[in-house]
Amino acid sequence: MRQVEFKVVDVEPEEYGVVAQDTVIHWEGEPIDREDEENSMNDVGYDDIGGCRKQMAQIREMVELPLRHPQLFKAIGIKPPRGVLMYGPPGTGKTLMARAVANETGAFFFLINGPEVMSKMAGESESNLRKAFEEAEKNAPAIIFIDEIDSIAPKRDKTNGEVERRVVSQLLTLMDGMKSRSNVVVIAATNRPNAIDPALRRFGRFDREVDIGIPDAVGRLEILRIHTKNMKLADDVDLEYLANETHGYVGSDVASLCSEAAMQQIREKMDLIDLEEDEIDAEVLDSLGVTMDNFKFALGNSNPSALRETVVESVNVTWEDIGGLDEIKQELKETVEYPVLHPDQYTKFGLAPSKGVLFYGPPGTGKTLLAKAVATEVSANFISVKGPELLSMWYGESESNIRDIFDKARAAAPTVVFLDELDSIAKARGGSMGEGGASDRVVNQLLTEMDGMNAKKNVFVIGATNRPDQIDPAILRPGRLDQLIYVPLPDEVARLSILHAQLRNTPLEPGLDLSLIAKASQGFSGADLSYIVQRAAKFAIKESIEAQVERTKREDAKAESEGDIKMEGQEAEEEPEEDPVPFITREHFCRGNENCQEICF
Repeated sequence: MRQVEFKVVDVEPEEYGVVAQDTVIHWEGEPIDREDEENSMNDVGYDDIGGCRKQMAQIREMVELPLRHPQLFKAIGIKPPRGVLMYGPPGTGKTLMARAVANETGAFFFLINGPEVMSKMAGESESNLRKAFEEAEKNAPAIIFIDEIDSIAPKRDKTNGEVERRVVSQLLTLMDGMKSRSNVVVIAATNRPNAIDPALRRFGRFDREVDIGIPDAVGRLEILRIHTKNMKLADDVDLEYLANETHGYVGSDVASLCSEAAMQQIREKMDLIDLEEDEIDAEVLDSLGVTMDNFKFALGNSNPSALRETVVESVNVTWEDIGGLDEIKQELKETVEYPVLHPDQYTKFGLAPSKGVLFYGPPGTGKTLLAKAVATEVSANFISVKGPELLSMWYGESESNIRDIFDKARAAAPTVVFLDELDSIAKARGGSMGEGGASDRVVNQLLTEMDGMNAKKNVFVIGATNRPDQIDPAILRPGRLDQLIYVPLPDEVARLSILHAQLRNTPLEPGLDLSLIAKASQGFSGADLSYIVQRAAKFAIKESIEAQVERTKREDAKAESEGDIKMEGQEAEEEPEEDPVPFITREHFCRGNENCQEICF
């Protein structure tokens, strides 16, 4: 069996038809070359772009109107726009958008890849640019698309090369020299807009700058639908769930996710595929279908490209994992969850939500765990930053690191930025001697970034310290880390709750009273209780392994004494012995906790 494909070229008697049992199909001529068909289908249209409707509308207004209806601008007496600069992280669809506009308008599309223009011969780089603009004007209406414009038009005062300066000047002259009725629009793309010469970014050259950012959940769902429209999906695939789980993913990351899920499906069917044969069985091809498990596997193996340099954790700590601290949990829900899940209520009352929280208290009380739980409950990205990691010996590097962290957080919003050991980077200013004011500059940068967080970007900052007296008071004012939450050592009820949370998946001795352990661990923090549980489990595992080894030795000795030959009729199977240590007992806890004489004596 092999698959046969048809292309319908005519239907009688109507324009549309349904293929039924009695349909007569006529065919003639040579089979259609599949590759030629696919190449014709590869033309990108507006339907192939998702996640940036607003930006698409802006670009259509700026590019499509002047190309299709130049008389509109002539009638109203203004010059049509000359250029559009698209900027944003790599993989968000800037090049795709330019191609889609060219295909939909039917305009001549001239692509200039930045580095290709440059030449070692004097004057040749400028000549290449001139030729591109001349060819576009001959074939008007035309779109000139300059990809990676920062490589050919860097800031002239920052570059040392004479060639780059001449190329920038040539580009400025060409854009100014374009005839207003020439029907040519220049679109440029970059992910470093601040590296471009400012003379290009004025009205009359690049009139409009469009930020093509990281898509939100609705945008990701659109992109997923586009990439899966030709995929064979199983019934259990939930695209909405995938869209909510892929924070920080850009269009190319979503395409990579779909590709990886499909590859995983093929790997599962590899035992049915004979690689030596040219044809694959039609039954095997029909059985292929990407399942939800394939997508979950792909999710585990992929990272959002916009955040690869920053350690972004998709943490799975929930409120159930944290014992006690009920009042603090409730306060965090009101502070962090409500603004993200119910923004309409804040708009209704005309209030801006809180931007940050500072946890302070003794070590091991669960400050980091609370921050992770917040990120999970809000379904946000979690960027964990250890304070000392940001500090560098190079001048200005520490401030640059803080800027980068907050830029990434804003790009991948909603994000929870967790600054652990905040006292190491936010010491009170004016107290550092002999450092050249480095720590003061770091604090200033941190204050600026926290003030500069846009209300539209859901970035929430959580700081943690056990030395709140060391922190600069400016960080603790309302509008920055405005809520100070003391995380105390747990009381007896909280300790019992922590033990239940930590042992909820652990087999315990029937009738084991955890309240006795909670009572005997006065003054212990959550981390200390975790240590006791770990030690008790270690003793149980050790005993279980020793008993298992002993049992294996006994069985081997018994087999040797009985001999290998068994008489017929004596092959009754022995029942397998039970696991000698199937759970953690009270004795294990007593050995794990050195303070528990109250339990045992």
